[in-house]
Amino acid sequence: MAVVLPGVGILELIRAANDRVVIAAPYIKSPTLRRLLDAVPETVSECACVTRWLPEDIASGVCDLEILDDIAGARGGRLLVHPHLHAKYYSNGRDSLVGSANLTARGLGWHTPSNVELLIALPVEFGGLAEWEHSLLSSAVQATEELRERIRRQADALKEDEAPRRLPEVEDDTATEAERTLWVPQCPTPDRLWQVYRGRGADTMVSSAFKAAQEDLAALSPPQGLTQDLFTAYVAGILKQMPLLAEIDKLASAGLTDAKAHEFLADRLGSSDHDDDYDRVWRVIKQWLVHFFPEFYRLETGQEVLVKGRELPRR
Repeated sequence: MAVVLPGVGILELIRAANDRVVIAAPYIKSPTLRRLLDAVPETVSECACVTRWLPEDIASGVCDLEILDDIAGARGGRLLVHPHLHAKYYSNGRDSLVGSANLTARGLGWHTPSNVELLIALPVEFGGLAEWEHSLLSSAVQATEELRERIRRQADALKEDEAPRRLPEVEDDTATEAERTLWVPQCPTPDRLWQVYRGRGADTMVSSAFKAAQEDLAALSPPQGLTQDLFTAYVAGILKQMPLLAEIDKLASAGLTDAKAHEFLADRLGSSDHDDDYDRVWRVIKQWLVHFFPEFYRLETGQEVLVKGRELPRR
């Protein structure tokens, strides 16, 4: 079985469900849960979701109280609470995915940068798995409006007592879903990104390029104090996690012309009133790929065709 992004694997699992879906994760964000519930087939009559719903989780933003409303709108939906849940488990009644990925945009690879997560596919017949699921569902308690309000009051009290921790699991809720999911590189000179990371470039770069580099660094969130080699490796690792660039990687195997790339970006990024928007985005993406993966991409002169030489290295 090919290794895929957690979010892609879970969506495929849910779309293949016949009559039931079970979702269990300590951290569940409302927009991410809704995206999964939209994929539940009409044949499904039971959709059970289990989470921790601890006041400290709500206060720190790693889990949402709104998921009670989300799951209530699903076919046979019910939200269960287990305060000691740590497992991440997704099942369609026949197959399961078990591993480290919480139900958040970062956990499923739908936010840049994403967490490094792993989900392993297991059949329902895997020894002890069905018994584990039964034990989890039978020991969890039903979420109610009363329980939600009590947790809300406790979470509010925690926020008043001290500033809640901002955990790396949580995406920036002030950004729109499209901004979180569809980030693409902006800086047209990726070789200057290192300088901006080091606090330089303001007086040597075009102001628009410098601002774009700052925005890219804010999205990539590299840790402070990296050497140039580690910085380059970090950015390359983030780029390889992006679903958009993974698709471009496949298309480039046969040579990706500018015209085909524009069509692809229009389909993935949505409509635009100006063709120049896609041209600009594509020019930047090409430069980033050639800069951060010089052994794997090249631009054929005179034609501006992106060509991939080998498979991108796996980390």
